[in-house]
Amino acid sequence: MILKLTTQTESSYYGLRMTAEEYFELGESDDRYELIDGVVCMSPSPTPKHQNLAARVVSLIDTYLIRQPVGHVFLELDVYVGKGPSGRDLVYRPDVVFVRATPGEDVPERIWKPPHLVVEVLSPSTRRLDLETKKSDYERAGVLEYWVLDPKKKEMTFYRLIDPRYQAVDPQGDRFSSEAIPGFVLDLSLVRAAFGR
Repeated sequence: MILKLTTQTESSYYGLRMTAEEYFELGESDDRYELIDGVVCMSPSPTPKHQNLAARVVSLIDTYLIRQPVGHVFLELDVYVGKGPSGRDLVYRPDVVFVRATPGEDVPERIWKPPHLVVEVLSPSTRRLDLETKKSDYERAGVLEYWVLDPKKKEMTFYRLIDPRYQAVDPQGDRFSSEAIPGFVLDLSLVRAAFGR
């Protein structure tokens, strides 16, 4: 079933049940939707601090990718995560997504397979969802690394998929060596600077 709604009723997507295919056919929107267990959910726009943190991480990864084109990095992009425990589709919109690709490979139209890295910046309204539900769903989908930035506590937690569960990985000093992005080392001092902005 394909939904045909006018732009005047776009906000009425909230609460509708649909498949990932139907969700992706909705097209681009300024609204922040996600498909959680087959139901369209909406969340508030991120705060400036939230955006600064996500933009800083994207900037650091993008700078690396200019020299080492091992993939693509995106801000707030819909990602198909698979089926949830209920058997319904999950499409999340992480703050940052990285997908490996060979040099010259086209940017995908949609992300239909688990990305290699997902970064979520916690906000009060999504804290539990990000730390529990999404973490479990990303783990089950096979996302290699899941980074969580907490602006309230000014903390960063790095999870890596190891036999097939997420385990917290400690950085070495001010550096975190990613396995999801081959050869990339995240400078934590530059991310911490964005916490205070």
